[in-house]
Amino acid sequence: MKNKTNWPKEIKSIVGILLLVLVFRTLIYEPYQIPSSSMVPSLLVGDMPVVEKWAYGYSKHSILFSLPLFEGRALKKSPKRGEVVVFKLPSDPSTNYIKRIIGLPGDRIQVKEGIVHVNDVPAQLTYQGEYMFEDETINGRKRRTYMYTEILPGAEDKPHTIIKYDINNVLDINNTPVYTVPENHYFVMGDNRDFSKDSRFLGSVGYIHEIFLVGRAVCVLHSIANNVRLWEFWLWLQNIRYSRIFKRII
Repeated sequence: MKNKTNWPKEIKSIVGILLLVLVFRTLIYEPYQIPSSSMVPSLLVGDMPVVEKWAYGYSKHSILFSLPLFEGRALKKSPKRGEVVVFKLPSDPSTNYIKRIIGLPGDRIQVKEGIVHVNDVPAQLTYQGEYMFEDETINGRKRRTYMYTEILPGAEDKPHTIIKYDINNVLDINNTPVYTVPENHYFVMGDNRDFSKDSRFLGSVGYIHEIFLVGRAVCVLHSIANNVRLWEFWLWLQNIRYSRIFKRII
């Protein structure tokens, strides 16, 4: 005699698992996909960084679909300069961005001849050599840039690597006005300094209010090269970047 399937029990189990996954992604860790090269070389197109959701507390943007279940930020903690964060784009909260915290509330930020200045103190740059990366804006063709170790004032414990294309510093974003970061806001920049839409562009990104912070990026969970999509599982094996799996994000 065949056992009958207990459908109410099965459905209850499935719903329970989905709720656990939702709670885990909302409160603890959540993976994201890197769609652009704005954080190269720290993060590559195809990387899947894991975001620590509790790092800065929780806002409505910590929840799936940014449901307005509460106002403000619960269990609030402040980001530190130099940390890599995921946030909702203020002008379009359905879009996630990932950048590096450069300026804290009250800071004065300016880029002069390609060098970031925090409260009139320049960042330390150490030249490492040339760096080639695949630029999605030119159909993935290789682009030659120049790689530096950057140490931001007030973040001496967080040296990180940036790249710059314009070695002669003639781009407008290499010589900016002074930005004064408002209260409860942050100034962010991409590590691919000449190919990043970030807080330097006040009309499209601008200062990031703390309510839009999603969490801190801590490591790369998975990485697939050559613009392979997650559902194209038959292409995974030959395109996985094994050396980047569980790579710490600094």
